[in-house]
Amino acid sequence: MSKDVDLKETWQLLMAAGSLVLVSHVGPDGDTLGSTLGLARALKQAGKQVRLLVDDTLPAVYQFLPEMDTYEQPKAEQPIACDLVVVVDASSKDRMGEAEKCLSAPILNIDHHISNTHYADYLLLDARAAATGEIMYQLLTANNVPLDKELATDLYTAIVTDCGYFKYTNTTPRCMRVAADLVALGVEPNEISDLLEIKARNSVELLAKVLPSLTFYADGKIATLEIPLELYDKNVSTESFIYHPRYIAGVDVAVLFKQVEPKATRVSMRSKQVDVSKVAVAFNGGGHPKAAGCTIGLPLQEAKKALIQAIEKAMEAL
Repeated sequence: MSKDVDLKETWQLLMAAGSLVLVSHVGPDGDTLGSTLGLARALKQAGKQVRLLVDDTLPAVYQFLPEMDTYEQPKAEQPIACDLVVVVDASSKDRMGEAEKCLSAPILNIDHHISNTHYADYLLLDARAAATGEIMYQLLTANNVPLDKELATDLYTAIVTDCGYFKYTNTTPRCMRVAADLVALGVEPNEISDLLEIKARNSVELLAKVLPSLTFYADGKIATLEIPLELYDKNVSTESFIYHPRYIAGVDVAVLFKQVEPKATRVSMRSKQVDVSKVAVAFNGGGHPKAAGCTIGLPLQEAKKALIQAIEKAMEAL
């Protein structure tokens, strides 16, 4: 069980460490990347030795973020020594991927997921925050850390990608005020929006192959897309695929199934009413009530059958 820490205690932990390893979660999104890069920048400015790990391919859409090229891919057989591990935006330990096997130092987890499993030694958790990037802004400003345009760009990207450019239900007055403060530091919202909307050609070509798999369940309340193993390519971004079934009229829960190994299927869920975080937790995943995910140790069709049954059961309980 984690020891809960506040903004001041968290900064004290960070400042007490000479060398730190910052870990972004597998399936990296804008929040984990922007939050991690922003914190790394602040720590380097404070004179700390910092390494960044992510056990996954970095989506090309985020290459505009400052110092994205500093990320390393962990190797389980190569231990990494440090004073403190900081896991950013990950609600469960398995989201560290192979990084978990490389690191033995105490873990500080900075997160905003209500489904957090309290796996770290220290936990800074704010489930009211729209994004971990919002918590990171609070952490830095509460401890009088100066923010430049590059750091502001990291945190702004983290926030807008996790609240859907202020469209999702997790949007709050506080997250919009934080975003406004970041814009005041020189962030260009239109430029970031344009960069985030760019799709790689291979991603669009894959989407064209995946869209025919669109299937409806529960009288059209559930819509699914499938990426079978033969189409899976870890170098192709599929982050935006879930939005296609999400915005179909009558759909409450949209699901993207992605088979990444013969017996491993990654699942992304978005909903309007059903609490999909509870569904994800049942499969050792997590997330938010309206946006959650998990990895199921089954081939795609078996994983799909089990998950659809769980979603239908959750719908019956509404």
